[in-house]
Amino acid sequence: MMVCAAMTCWFALRQLDIHSNKAPVVDDTLRYRQTAEDLLVYAKRHQLTAREQEVLDYILRDQDNQNIASAMSLSPSTVKVHVHNILQKTGHTNRQELIQDFWKTV
Repeated sequence: MMVCAAMTCWFALRQLDIHSNKAPVVDDTLRYRQTAEDLLVYAKRHQLTAREQEVLDYILRDQDNQNIASAMSLSPSTVKVHVHNILQKTGHTNRQELIQDFWKTV
């Protein structure tokens, strides 16, 4: 009887371990679509160019200039210029203020 109880516990723990190691499946399609729409509104409000809008999208995903440059096939200095222009057009001094303003206003 003790062996059966031990085996049952072992199988139960094994099942829990298998389920806890799998990443949950999340459908973010609606969230991404809404964020894209909000990004369009925000970009239009601040008169951002299409390229600046793309850079802003990466900034909102918390990417640094090097990662943005790699993803967009640009030089890091070009990304830096786009980030500077975005900050000027939106009236912010750093990325954190920009991100907070974006999420606050949408």
